[in-house]
Amino acid sequence: MDDLVKEVIPLLQYLIPGFFSAWIFYTLTAFKRPDTFGQIVQALIFTFVIHGAVVAVKKGMLWIGTWGWVLGVWDAAAEAAWSAFVAIALGLLACYLANNDGLHVWLRARGITKQTSYPSEWFSAFTNYQRFVVLHLVDERRLYGWPSVWPSEPSSGQFVIQEPSWLNDDGTEIPLAADCLTIDASRVQWVEFSEKTW
Repeated sequence: MDDLVKEVIPLLQYLIPGFFSAWIFYTLTAFKRPDTFGQIVQALIFTFVIHGAVVAVKKGMLWIGTWGWVLGVWDAAAEAAWSAFVAIALGLLACYLANNDGLHVWLRARGITKQTSYPSEWFSAFTNYQRFVVLHLVDERRLYGWPSVWPSEPSSGQFVIQEPSWLNDDGTEIPLAADCLTIDASRVQWVEFSEKTW
């Protein structure tokens, strides 16, 4: 049993930065966490990148040291600190790239992909068309307002609509007395994006 613990602890220490980057990514984006196997695979990919970057940092620091600028000793503590730093930076970089679609814009412009970085077309529409919406409900009523929060997928979650109004058949508004209204996504048949005209 002690031999197993001695083998598992270094393995966990090696993998923890990758799991930490994956945790940062899924905490700060609208992506759903994959199953356990998928999480392990992503953590391994992050781990590979992190340890590659730490090796590059180590070589760079040692090279700087050959020129007489000694910043310290490269030991297990320095390696752990750099692993943590790179894990945080990589997790935040992955979040940035996933949340602003910048990398995918560049790739789409070169014909490499037609995908966005967003978790679904639904989420992409709400992100790209930031404007007032009309929610067409299953009971044939229409709710108009500003979507300050929307679900990341159409089948679950809630909308938080600011400045909510019911719309009559002729398009006139009946303002609600509330500052905002929460409505379940399962009650919405489709969403119409429209500019406020005043």
